[in-house]
Amino acid sequence: MWKRLILWIQQLFTRLLGKKTPYSTPNGPPIGDAQEMPADTVVVVINEAEVIDSDVDHPPLGPDIGPEAVRPPQPLPIRQPRYMWCLDNGHGKLSQGKRSPLFDDGQTRLFEYEFNRDVVQRIAQRLQEEGVAFFEVMPEVEQVGNALEERVRRANELVTDLSKLFVSVHANAAPAASPEAWCDPAISGIETWFYHNSAKGKKLAAIFQRHLVRATGWKNRHIKSQPQRQFYVLKKTHMPAILTENGFYNNKQQARELIKDEVRQKIAEAHVQAILEVERLGL
Repeated sequence: MWKRLILWIQQLFTRLLGKKTPYSTPNGPPIGDAQEMPADTVVVVINEAEVIDSDVDHPPLGPDIGPEAVRPPQPLPIRQPRYMWCLDNGHGKLSQGKRSPLFDDGQTRLFEYEFNRDVVQRIAQRLQEEGVAFFEVMPEVEQVGNALEERVRRANELVTDLSKLFVSVHANAAPAASPEAWCDPAISGIETWFYHNSAKGKKLAAIFQRHLVRATGWKNRHIKSQPQRQFYVLKKTHMPAILTENGFYNNKQQARELIKDEVRQKIAEAHVQAILEVERLGL
């Protein structure tokens, strides 16, 4: 009881004081699934360790816990799907910006839409192997651009006997001097967003955040929400929904990592392990 009271007081002060997050958009005005936030947006940051059920044995997180330091137990096979997972690969090829500066060779850059789709394809392949039900919300690349309303419509109108959950996969961006400038190298890591008033969304975000930080060993930026100006795909979907931000594509060191196949597979597998945990234990 005291723990919950302290957590409530901490969250109250966070809402009252706020954390103002400046955000710039490469190559154009704010656009895209993540709906970049104006500088005066209040962001609520929550330690996911306070959200996940205490009666479930979860490995600890911390700066010294690397991706190889913890070996999760082998999951039981999924005999009957519990949920329908709506997998959204955030952004399309027509999205403005959403790309890294050029690397030193003057030719290579990371495009977020390509990263998002690659990771979702890897997730989908693993879920098929595990017998988990899923729906790729936006497999197209060229035709639809951002299409926020279309993404939401497809997820909401999907007919299934299973309860639906929505996961939007992204890479992050930080403020930079220009679209062709790398951000401060100190800005890095993993964060997961949820719809502010959704208890199930908060728990879902906490589970994914734990798996992603553990798998990558990257900085834990915790789970986040916004009382106002909430992300479109989180606000408009008629189901618990989260948005994962898997490293910063305009952080030079992280962008180098995000290009690697083995890193993408590690990120995809972290999503899969989170999904399998929810399939086994429910929300």
